[in-house]
Amino acid sequence: MLIPTCVIKLFELMLAVACLTLHHYSYDLTDIPTLMLCSGTYVGYIIVLSGEIIGEAISAAADAYIDAWWSAAGAVLYGACGGFTLQWWRDVPDCLRRYHAQAAAICSLALAALLVLDALLAMCSAHGDQDSVRSKSTKRCSP
Repeated sequence: MLIPTCVIKLFELMLAVACLTLHHYSYDLTDIPTLMLCSGTYVGYIIVLSGEIIGEAISAAADAYIDAWWSAAGAVLYGACGGFTLQWWRDVPDCLRRYHAQAAAICSLALAALLVLDALLAMCSAHGDQDSVRSKSTKRCSP
């Protein structure tokens, strides 16, 4: 592979930490559902990505399909966090907290795009992986 998956996971982790930091500086207690969704997603995926990086570093990487599932689920969650944050802060007057919230939303949407790419790469590598737990049919289709 051109770029090792550990490097991609490290970029994902750095963006997740940036999202959490910016979220910390901009959180608003009047929007509890978005606050809970964003806080849970950011902290949860910092833990997940740290575990995946450690697993790859000690040569105990997860199955490619499981990796793709985590990446796809993260892409949906981070996309929702970015969208909800941008929507919530749209009508707020300019202030430093709004800029932090918008930066967190942009980081969240960038991470969602990177997680989609990671999920696609994991699915592509799963089809070439003979050790994957998912069974592959070797039966040929009849014409």
